Amino acid sequence: MKSNFIENGKITNEFVETYTKTTYRIIGPNKHSALKPCHWLEQKLLTGRSNRNCYKGIFGVESHRCLQNTPSLPFCNHQCVFCWRDIELGALGGDFVVDPDDPKEIIDEMIRHQQDILKNHLPLRRYLDNYEIMNDIMYYMLTKKEQHNINSLSQTLHISKNKIERAVSLLKNQRFINNTDEILNNYKIDDEISCCIDSKEEIQMLINRELTTPEEIMTTHYEAMTPNHAAISLDGEPLLYPKINEYVQEFRNRQMTTFIVSNGTLPKAIESLSSLPSQLYITLPACNEKLYKKTCRPMIKDGWNNLIESLNLINSLTCRTVIRLTAVKNLNLALSMIPEYIKLIERANPTFFEIKGFTLQAKALLIKNRLKSQEPLQYYFPDYNYLYQIALKFEEMSGFPLIYTNEASRDFLFAVNWDENNDPKIVHP
Repeated sequence: MKSNFIENGKITNEFVETYTKTTYRIIGPNKHSALKPCHWLEQKLLTGRSNRNCYKGIFGVESHRCLQNTPSLPFCNHQCVFCWRDIELGALGGDFVVDPDDPKEIIDEMIRHQQDILKNHLPLRRYLDNYEIMNDIMYYMLTKKEQHNINSLSQTLHISKNKIERAVSLLKNQRFINNTDEILNNYKIDDEISCCIDSKEEIQMLINRELTTPEEIMTTHYEAMTPNHAAISLDGEPLLYPKINEYVQEFRNRQMTTFIVSNGTLPKAIESLSSLPSQLYITLPACNEKLYKKTCRPMIKDGWNNLIESLNLINSLTCRTVIRLTAVKNLNLALSMIPEYIKLIERANPTFFEIKGFTLQAKALLIKNRLKSQEPLQYYFPDYNYLYQIALKFEEMSGFPLIYTNEASRDFLFAVNWDENNDPKIVHP
């Protein structure tokens, strides 16, 4: 444990400063909890439409109303090579070594901070401005049919590069504009749009119909002020928090659904969950113990046996359950491994099984160092097409129907102990 981050049994301000340089908010007097709005929350604020939602939309979770949080920010007994968190500097070991803050106070503070972020860092004006900027860019490209780039658009329209980049990214994702070169720096309006539209009014009608409207943006921002889902998955191992039952119950008291994402190494904590989340995720990062140790670098003995014990508990739980495979290409997912994974899943009998490609961003960029590998970063990155082929093979070999895919998140959901014809949307907390 880093001595300058724990002092007299308390987490120090020096530790907090390593996180507050980012968009984390550290919560509570003992500083073991945190929230951080995710990428998809802002994406949803851009348009308000479901196609800007994260993969959890299949379960009815709306990204703009999701509170991504953790009650055990610095404590985890794994050091997974695929983790995008700062386990090199921002982790304080595998034991919860500070006094636990009161769940109600933590959640009150989290919601207050979330609202402050929405008011002051992700304000409504940003997204209404983005709507107008998209209209301006589209009309300018319509009248000037040559190639354009971020710099030229910024200079011509007298708008900052950051704002231009935000608008261009959304227009490109919607395929209203296309790249014209291999290095992806230049853009032009889509030919099918330019041949059929010739006025700013028609541009606005197109954006209103296909992308968003000011009314949708305003409604979404207003709704975001009242979160209705808690993703207890931001960092650390949440089941280490001694008051996890009260924590889940407090969210339920506020009519909020809850997802807990656990590494599965604390089966006794799972057994003692008297207040179950709406959905419990257990990460299955390997199909055997050797691969588990290489992938997770556990700081505890019997980590694999504990994980297997947790999997064996799944069928006895009354909440919905998901076994999640965080997939790393050329490490823990290949065609030859599928039969071993199927055996583990069949024995556990969860509600769902999920394959999710690991995210090559933030501290996950250190995966080469963590694996002591000389391979290029892309060697480990599973793109959508690779995972889709694996998912199809998994469906064929297991008989578990593939009921949902999300290309942006590289997420694949299988029904295991679930009728594939039923809507998986969660109705009650």
